[in-house]
Formats: sequence, structure tokens, C-alpha cells
Amino acid sequence: AALEDADAEVVQVSGGITNMLYRVAPKKGTAMHSRAAPILARVFGQAGDVVCDRRRENVVVAELSEMGFGPKLFGVFANGRLEHWYADRRPLEPLEMVQAEPVDMQTMIAKRLAEMHQRASPKVEEVDLWAQLRDWVALGKKVAFPDDAEKAAKLAKLNPYPRFEEQLDELEALLPSQRTDGGRRLLESTGTGASLSAAARRARELLFEERFCHLDLLSGNIMYSEGVRDVDFIDYEYSMRTCVGLDVANHFCAVPESCLILEDTFDVDKYYPSQALQRRWLSAYYAARRVELDEEVLDEMLKVVLDFALLAELRWVIWSVVQAGHSPVDFDYLDYGVMRFEQGFMNYRDGATAARGRSRQAALEMSAQHT
Repeated sequence: AALEDADAEVVQVSGGITNMLYRVAPKKGTAMHSRAAPILARVFGQAGDVVCDRRRENVVVAELSEMGFGPKLFGVFANGRLEHWYADRRPLEPLEMVQAEPVDMQTMIAKRLAEMHQRASPKVEEVDLWAQLRDWVALGKKVAFPDDAEKAAKLAKLNPYPRFEEQLDELEALLPSQRTDGGRRLLESTGTGASLSAAARRARELLFEERFCHLDLLSGNIMYSEGVRDVDFIDYEYSMRTCVGLDVANHFCAVPESCLILEDTFDVDKYYPSQALQRRWLSAYYAARRVELDEEVLDEMLKVVLDFALLAELRWVIWSVVQAGHSPVDFDYLDYGVMRFEQGFMNYRDGATAARGRSRQAALEMSAQHT
């Protein structure tokens, strides 16, 4: 039997900055109420259409659901899709992302991401991360606010061009890209002529590995089951095959972002995972992938993750400018971009620069001992 419009109850459950979500279910007292489960209707917002390939996203969601990741897909329509309604799951609260007890959410997330990286391989058109970011920069260059002095001032404060391009140039030299032969050159030396230690090389090999990555694992996209005691991931619109280190770093960067709702403050010093937490998380992730790590390799991994955090944060800053110019959603994307650049990217850059300086000095000292 079909569900008639008059027999359906439609309730908006989220008004995000990208999609509108609705719970659709038979009304109580109707013939279908006891026979049909609720479903989720996801209506794509124009906010995401500029930077998301919705056709590709639908294929990803369909294939991942067949592999046991994310919600089951029931159907698609012109500007959205119908998905399984997670009646038995809820999104994590921000601080649960770093919680170790009474429920060890950290390890759950690390293990689930490890499983996804190992098993998920949707057959979709590949996306080149660096090319995508350059495309976003090109879109952002067209953003202007001649009739809105307040927005124009915020955009000027961010001063995105050529700043974004210069930062991307620097990061392409630090991370796997065409400039570094997919990262292979970075496995040979520090870039200053000094050789890498065995631990530094191993750390880079592991985090430079390319797998299918989520790239938006904030608290709202991690669904927890109290009954099963596990997590699953949703919202794959920014997913692609890229370095696992970027997925890990983006997840760490998403902690202070998610915590914005706690105090309306973006506080990297307070909420970005500590080194001890990062070590514990990475240990759980690689244990799930049956990879042994010693303390020296873990030390080096933290430095590589911090370099990837620069890219993860800059990516969302570039995204915010594009959205500011194209999205009809009532959200201050420019404030968001300024916040993540000044308090996120610049903070991570200072830490990464200091870490590279220490590594360079250690590598030079090691080289001197062998001459």
C-alpha cells in the first residue's frame, strides 16, 4: 500500500548550513503506522551545491551502504535523497569525540575509521584534492560585496588573495602532491638535505597512504548506538580518496569546531586533542589495522598530522569564502572563515613550524654523527 500525503507526518529535524533534514513517518492511527518505519528525507541546500558533486555523493552513499557504512539509501530525487532513519543512534556531543570513559568513544571512532579506510572503496570518479582547492580559490576570487560594507570589511580582513594561493603552494611542498611526486620525495629527506630517520620515514609512509576518506568527521556526523556500543559515520559529501593523515587531522581539527556550540568560542588551545590523546587515538587506529607502532614512530606521526592539520584547516577557510558568496543560508561564513584562519590555521602553523625546526636540527645532528 502507498503512503498518502495526508497520512504522512513530516518533521524537520535539522536546519544545517548545507542540508535540510526531515523525518518522514506514517501518522499514528493510520494503516501504515505499524508496518512502515520512518525514513530520513535529505534535501540538498544550495549552500553545498557549489562545492559538492551531488550525483557523485549519491553514488558514494549507495555503494557505502552496500559495504556496511553509513545509512541505507532508499531512493534519490532531484534535490535530495531518502535514507534509513537512525532511530537507535544519536550524533555525538562535541566532547564525546575525545571521551575515553565511561564509554571509550575515542577508540570506537579510531577503529571505525580504520575499518572504513581498509574496506571502503566506492567506484566513483576520483577527485584531485589540490585541483579541487584551486577550483575553490578561483570561485572565491569572484566573491565580492559592493553593496554590503560589513561583509566587504570581513572579506578584506581575511585578505584571501593571494594569501590562500601562497599557503597552498607551501603546503604542496610539505605534503603529497604533484610537486613532491605524490610524497615520494618527502620519504627521502627533510627538504634541507638532511636524511630522514627511520621513524620519520615510517610515520610518513603510514600517513601518506591513500584510502577512501570521509574528510568531515565532526561530532554531528558520528552516530552512536547506546545498545550496540559502536559508531557509524554519515554525510559523505566531501569524501574522496586521499591521504589517511588528512582524514585523521581533519577529525582532530573538528573537535574545536564542534565545541563551538558549547561556549560559542573557537578555542584550539582548549579543545584540540592533546599529544597524549593523539597518541592514544593513533595507537588504536593502527592496532585495528594490525600495524605496530613504537614510541619513536608515534612521535614523528604527531608532526606529520600537524602538517596535515594545516591543510585541513585551510580547506575549510577557502570553503567559507566560496559559501559566503554563493549560499542563501543565513550563516556568517566570513566570521567563520576569519575565526578558523586566525585562531586555527595560524595556531597550527606556529606549532608545525616549531616542530619542523626541531626535526631539522635533530636530522642535521644525526647526519653530522655519520660523517
